Amino acid sequence: MTAAPPLAEPTGRAEPAAPRNPGEVVALLAARRATGALHGPLGILHLVDGQVAAAESPRAPGLADLLTGCGRITPEDWAELLHRHGPQGRVGEALAERQLITRGELELGHLGTLFDAAYFVLADRSGGTWRFESDARHWLGPVALVDPARLGREVERRRRLLDGIWPWPQLDTAPVRPVEHNRRPSHRPPGRRRRELLDHADGRRTPADLARLLGRSGFGVTADVRRLAAAGLLDAPRHAAPTATPAAAGPGRPDGGLHRRVPGATLRSTPATGPAATGFAAPAAAGPAPAGPDRPPATAAAHPLTVPDPDIALLTRVRDLLEARL
Repeated sequence: MTAAPPLAEPTGRAEPAAPRNPGEVVALLAARRATGALHGPLGILHLVDGQVAAAESPRAPGLADLLTGCGRITPEDWAELLHRHGPQGRVGEALAERQLITRGELELGHLGTLFDAAYFVLADRSGGTWRFESDARHWLGPVALVDPARLGREVERRRRLLDGIWPWPQLDTAPVRPVEHNRRPSHRPPGRRRRELLDHADGRRTPADLARLLGRSGFGVTADVRRLAAAGLLDAPRHAAPTATPAAAGPGRPDGGLHRRVPGATLRSTPATGPAATGFAAPAAAGPAPAGPDRPPATAAAHPLTVPDPDIALLTRVRDLLEARL
């Protein structure tokens, strides 16, 4: 396998690059301690000295969507803030100075939207073109930096989580279409969040549309859509083969269900060397995603809508509180 050519040296403007693995691109920029904006097929990563400072994707609501959607700030006031302070990269600082949100809320909201958007940017396996715009700064300004290795581990964790719920990635971008009433299971989905999601699914809105409409995390809505489909409450699109196969549940869990952590167990990571030490998968040649089955997995009770794990339940409550606050 021939390695992709190195990125061009920064020139102060956006330059096209050959198609390449996103993990390889981010690892290379992190090693160079680069500052600028990395443009990919599904969004942008902003780096400062090799660390990820912000992320944007059309598949994930941003901080502006959350703040204006819940009424913390009007769209007009947001536009004024962006126009006045965006060129200097001081929007985050201005939000805190005007006491529109606290600094703690700013950091939590920023990190939440960063991880949310970065998943969609970096999990893309289509092998599109990437380009780097050196010295570009994000309008929000310095709030919190994320190590690329940590970001890579989180992207992989989320990918495994979605495949463990129901391995049918077409659901992530297709319009969310509830099954006809005469085909629905007798039970209703538990929890207000999923019932509300099902109520707003009209066969035209995608998971990204629903996330913006409801002011929620793009990844959280994507996960809930897969859970609803696994429970037989959504029609699964069949127009293309999936990019992942049902094999990914892990040893001991052929049903694809979520693993439960043993209480008191130590969380350990596997040591890595070479490119894998950055937290991303090893570079691979760009090309079409591997083919998988042409039919969605059968719905089954093995894919529950609720997970009786106290750790997951606690994190879910924290997420719900943060979204309600923001």
